[in-house]
Amino acid sequence: MGVLSSTSIKELIQKGKLIIKPLDEGQIQPASVDLRLANEVMKVEGQNCIEFGKEVKYRKTVSDKITLEPKTHILVRTIEYTGLPNNVAGIIKLRSSLSRIGVMLNNAGWIDPGFKGTITLSMFNSNNIPVKIKTGERFVQLILIRLDKESSGYSGKYLEQIEITGNRHIH
Repeated sequence: MGVLSSTSIKELIQKGKLIIKPLDEGQIQPASVDLRLANEVMKVEGQNCIEFGKEVKYRKTVSDKITLEPKTHILVRTIEYTGLPNNVAGIIKLRSSLSRIGVMLNNAGWIDPGFKGTITLSMFNSNNIPVKIKTGERFVQLILIRLDKESSGYSGKYLEQIEITGNRHIH
């Protein structure tokens, strides 16, 4: 039980128990894996009010550079497809280089054991000026935690998501 080291991460990948694809050896850090920014963005559009539990309308764009406008929230995703074993959970943290320029990762960075797919994340620009991020940049760290016992594994509505995925909380 505890945070996995680079050695443990590499062992799980070699045994096929942990999937992170595509993956360059340089993305594996001492106690995390750097994940890269995909080229698609989703932003809420065409609504005056969002009612929790109701359908949310998004506009998806694709670009080689993502512009995060001031005081704006967007959904982004990782390039990497990640598959966690049922005894490992993940925490996503924004890389400090982005945090230091006012970009924030909203607090939805928990990855359940057994999750498989690309990871959709919510980002916010706290600045009064735009921030541009080139797609393909390492932007978050995946910290892996071994559970005390194997879980039944994730089977929720975001399992096997490949494209960026908006809110699916609809009653």
